Amino acid sequence: MKILKSKSVLALAAAISMGTISATAEACSRILWETEDHGVFVSRTMDWMEENQPTIEVRHAGQSYKGHNSDNGKTWTSKYASIGMTLYGIGLVDGFNEAGFSANGLFLDEESTGDLESGAEQISNAVFVAYLLDNYSTVEEALQNIHDLEIQRFEHNGHSMRGHYSIQDQSGDSAVLEFLDGGWKIYRGKQYDVMTNSPTFKEHLANWEQAKPTTTDVIDGEYPIPGNINSAQRFIWNKYMKSQLKEPTSYVNGLAKLDSVTYKIPLDAANRPDAEGVMRGYATIYSVGYNLDQKVMQVRYQYGDAYTHFMVDFDKLNNGKNYSIKADRADLFGDVTDQVSERIGVMSHYLIN
Repeated sequence: MKILKSKSVLALAAAISMGTISATAEACSRILWETEDHGVFVSRTMDWMEENQPTIEVRHAGQSYKGHNSDNGKTWTSKYASIGMTLYGIGLVDGFNEAGFSANGLFLDEESTGDLESGAEQISNAVFVAYLLDNYSTVEEALQNIHDLEIQRFEHNGHSMRGHYSIQDQSGDSAVLEFLDGGWKIYRGKQYDVMTNSPTFKEHLANWEQAKPTTTDVIDGEYPIPGNINSAQRFIWNKYMKSQLKEPTSYVNGLAKLDSVTYKIPLDAANRPDAEGVMRGYATIYSVGYNLDQKVMQVRYQYGDAYTHFMVDFDKLNNGKNYSIKADRADLFGDVTDQVSERIGVMSHYLIN
């Protein structure tokens, strides 16, 4: 059995530590899993430093939005109904639509901002996920239509929100999108099944090439996998652990398997003794999982005094109305579809006549 040499591992760990020291605070993970008999599964964690008032929202097709308040703000009318998770009552960070296409937004320090004077259409990163869900049914279609768009950041409590984005569809096609240095950097292919945070995706891929096992026989404790909370190490952890999954026996089994893989940051892990009470990394507030054929959103919320696991069946609510439910309620367990209320929701901020 061939394993990584200890010197290589130490060198990689040093490179990861030095290369991402400025990005250790922000943390999320997304994993994509295409299976033979049960379609495509998606799992993501929301790792954050505080409660961020998440809601689950269902939006019907045919609604018109403007994605930025500048003269060149992108406008569109939604083609597809969708379900998504929101952040701070400002925008969407994750979801899927009725066509079986899904999108995820994760923090990325390196994201640049568009030029308001360029004449290009502008869209806030707070609603870019919603825009993708509203307009596209496949990765191919989305990639054909984003190059004329530029990203504008939004701020919350003085914190500039920056991100990168993953998209996937029922075929298992996948892409990672980063708006860097005023233009789009795109990585497309089923092999791009993991995304975390900074550094840029290019650097993550290089790290993985150095760290990945050199034989499929390497299992259990024989592969010296990094295990700390920064995003470069989480990328390697997620890639390796996902590779261990075997075909699921059902949708529920697939969701359970993929959720068990996705790296969770313990609630107190960031408050190390030398941190002097200042959180240096973000804990996992909740995890989201779904299958693009089944279209049931599973949420496990775990922050403060709330510890829940519940689901919302999108197909049962796809009836031409808008719905919303607070995702951080401590009383949500099991199928809560019938508890979702008819409400316009967060995206009402961007509606136009």
